[in-house]
Amino acid sequence: MKAILISIGNELLSGKTVNTNATYISSKLHELGIETLRVVTIGDDAAEIQQQLQLALQQADVIITTGGLGPTHDDITKKAIVEFLGSHLIFKEEILHKIEERFRRRGSQMPAINRNQAMVPADAELIDNPVGTAPGLLFRRDGKMIFVLPGVPREMKAMMEDFILPLLKDQGKLEPIHVFQYRTTGIAESRIYEICHDLFEAHPQLEVAFLPRFIGVDIRILVKDSALQQMDYSRFERELYGRIGKYIYTTGTEELEAVVGRLLKEKGWTIAVAESCTGGLVQDRITNVSGSSGYFMGGMVTYSNDSKVKFLGVKPESLAAHGAVSEVVAREMARGIREAMGTDIGVSTTGIAGPTGGTPEKPVGLIYIGLATADTVVARRFVFVQDRRLNKELGAQAALEMVRRYLLGIPIDNDPSSKKESG
Repeated sequence: MKAILISIGNELLSGKTVNTNATYISSKLHELGIETLRVVTIGDDAAEIQQQLQLALQQADVIITTGGLGPTHDDITKKAIVEFLGSHLIFKEEILHKIEERFRRRGSQMPAINRNQAMVPADAELIDNPVGTAPGLLFRRDGKMIFVLPGVPREMKAMMEDFILPLLKDQGKLEPIHVFQYRTTGIAESRIYEICHDLFEAHPQLEVAFLPRFIGVDIRILVKDSALQQMDYSRFERELYGRIGKYIYTTGTEELEAVVGRLLKEKGWTIAVAESCTGGLVQDRITNVSGSSGYFMGGMVTYSNDSKVKFLGVKPESLAAHGAVSEVVAREMARGIREAMGTDIGVSTTGIAGPTGGTPEKPVGLIYIGLATADTVVARRFVFVQDRRLNKELGAQAALEMVRRYLLGIPIDNDPSSKKESG
């Protein structure tokens, strides 16, 4: 089974919107064993939409379009496809009621223009949109399927997960493909390959992909069911963990803050955070997790030296002798926030986010992260990049990873510049 994706929208061509939809859809199809032949991005132009549909129907079994199903004048996808397929629009009262109810739940009245979304093709199967107003559409022509989806990623993903992927898996009679994902942080893609390339090469039946993110690298492994039955995957996985296990923080798609939160809940421990250069990002990520109030007791953004002294008990002489961006101050900040909040763990960040403020001794991207418990205070030194935002994101990631490793008993003071002290 082969697929072609058609992404529709002037905003995609202008660069104002990143086409994450195509990446998501093609990856999901790939996991089913469906080959994506081509991804086409076009503007809101009826003739172009019809031309690309004509080409796609000649080459693919599945065509998926995204974008152009909104109620405004520039949302022309539905009308263009209906005309191309020789269908016609009819009014569906039940769809209108659903749209009106969605607006009511938001506490507002439905604009009259949204009635357009209750006009649907007479011969299309409607795909329920659980998170938006525009229903998706499925046309069947000569054994081929044309899916027409909204461009809003959240709406598109809901339809893919709830309807399209199960349908394709069932009707395509595809061999099951198993997907294993390992999320890593603190190790570069090239280093993973250097350590593990012989292991991957020894198992050619596994399709291994490295998916780098700036906060880590995902390793995604696909294997057909027939191949999986003929190998000992658990043995392969043990070998993988034996080589890079300390960098793997989950075997799914959880973010690091969710993993840390679960570990804290399992131990019944609490945490507090003191931030300087990360400006509250560590706290933001921790509180992104539902139920974090059970273990996150609070935090402070102590950006100035005075606030570090006043609220965290950082010693003025430490600031004078070592500067705010130092191992000593990171430890004192971690200890201070832990004592101020009465928590089991205190975490701190202090650094030079840039792009200015660096020196040869303390370059842009230098960040110290401290961690304090009842009997241990430790700090680690990191040097990241030249970009201010990335340094803040990487610092927050490193702080959460430091907590994860501590909770699991993985050494965290393995940097030559880190020191450990009691009390």
